[in-house]
Amino acid sequence: MRTRRQELAEAKAAHNHPAYSKMSFVMGCGIQGPGRGSHVTDERGRSFLALFDQYGNQSFGYAHERIVAAVREQLDSSVLNSTKIMFEEESIRLAERLSELTDGALPYAYFANGGGESIDNALKLARAATGRANIVSADGCFHGKTFATLAASGRPEHRAVFGPFPDAFTQVPFGDIEALAGAVDGGTAAVLLEPVQAEAGVVVPPPDYLRRVREVCDRAGALLIFDEMQTAFGRCGTFFAHQRFGVTPDLLCIGKAFGGGILALSAVLGTEAVWQVLKTLPSSFGSSLGGNPLACRVGLESIAVASSPEFLTGVEDAGRVIGETLAAAAADHPDLIVEHRGIGMMHGLELRDESLVGLVLGRLLAEGVTSTYSLYNTRVLRVQPPMVISPEELRHGLDVLLGVLAEVSDHRGATGPAAASPLVREVQLPGVRPKEVLEALWAAPRLLDPFAAHPDAKAAAASGRHTDPEFEGMLGEDRVVWADETEIRPDGVLLRAEPCWLWDRLQRSAVVRPLADETGSAVEIRVDWDTGSGAYEDMVAGRIGFLAARRLSELIAHAEEQWA
Repeated sequence: MRTRRQELAEAKAAHNHPAYSKMSFVMGCGIQGPGRGSHVTDERGRSFLALFDQYGNQSFGYAHERIVAAVREQLDSSVLNSTKIMFEEESIRLAERLSELTDGALPYAYFANGGGESIDNALKLARAATGRANIVSADGCFHGKTFATLAASGRPEHRAVFGPFPDAFTQVPFGDIEALAGAVDGGTAAVLLEPVQAEAGVVVPPPDYLRRVREVCDRAGALLIFDEMQTAFGRCGTFFAHQRFGVTPDLLCIGKAFGGGILALSAVLGTEAVWQVLKTLPSSFGSSLGGNPLACRVGLESIAVASSPEFLTGVEDAGRVIGETLAAAAADHPDLIVEHRGIGMMHGLELRDESLVGLVLGRLLAEGVTSTYSLYNTRVLRVQPPMVISPEELRHGLDVLLGVLAEVSDHRGATGPAAASPLVREVQLPGVRPKEVLEALWAAPRLLDPFAAHPDAKAAAASGRHTDPEFEGMLGEDRVVWADETEIRPDGVLLRAEPCWLWDRLQRSAVVRPLADETGSAVEIRVDWDTGSGAYEDMVAGRIGFLAARRLSELIAHAEEQWA
């Protein structure tokens, strides 16, 4: 019988995002329920502590009381819809406040919804202001998923599927000032950078790099654009990350936390010089719902929360705890961790491979803690909790992470590299005749099936093939239903899942042969799977491999006792 969770997973796979549906289901994610602060619940009422803020969207946690109060207050006012012709006080006050936060260096702001929209606007402003076409960005950058922002990232997998992209985009290694200086010339409109690269795996720039980038741009007459979608609103210890590095851009893009985790709101901020195009071509920008009164009221409250000295001091204190803890973890587990990187409350642990990340994420979730990976470096585990997390909550979350890392290190030491498909085990049974083992397997074909909820279930037929359309499987502690075929073979059994929303392929086989000295039997168990998750397959395999290996060890131990 399908659970509600499986029904939703199947519907998501069928009508929305198959890979993300599989990833969430395999990792054990439940159905989202109410959240408050750094915790969110699922359909069973279980509470999960966030060690990640959903790529900056939940920087203020879930249902922040001041953000929620601002929403209610604005809803009650009935000033919600944008007329586009009247003076809308909320958006005007918000632009004014943003200018104050930059000490007047960036006095203008234009509001939109998503981050990609505002990055596009910044690129248009740069071309209009300079009369040039070329944009220089950095390898590993993430600026959004519009055509222009994907072109800025220059990733070959995106170009192969979505290309051709707009031209005139060049990427150079992040942190390499010589490479950047060589790419910027008289045809460069702007350099587009994240002050700290998020989806490349939390890459902090070398000391003085951003200041030197500013100098390169100034010499060439190019503009400097900072994408602070994930680094603004205090994440790096100052309200804007560029303030920490002492560098002011010509254009600044913000979003994500700007809407308090509730509403879509982004903006591009700019100097008076770059804003001239809006004087000569006033209709060159537009956003149907961008900057509406409700969103802007929330934006004002988000600024009020994140700009207080107490808030920023708390970020610094928490960042110090995270940094010290993760640096120690990297030193303690060189078998797992390649490197720790971070600044403020934005950190990452680069693990040895993607399957380890999947294994760690699944175990964290089982212990009531959420985290995730970097989109463009899936070996990196993110530790970027909501900035409202209390010291006690942070300590608990980090302690859970340390415990999981120790457990995974032990598991890796016992099994070698993180288990992936195929998973192969051999069981030797001295003194047990092959016929005896075969008869047991033919009677209960799922005796050594790590995905069977009922491994002792009797065979539906004594020979040949039989399909159970409502086979009850297991992924860890989760029940899941799919159609599964049993084939009785002369040398053992073969179990196959029919291709479905979860499995592109899942086969489990047990083959029996006599030991070389003919004093007993050997059983080779092979588990082979592919969820069809594409780029995420290795990460998903880390979780599946761990669950299958653990369950298979239990079944083998039980079978050995029976046959002893």
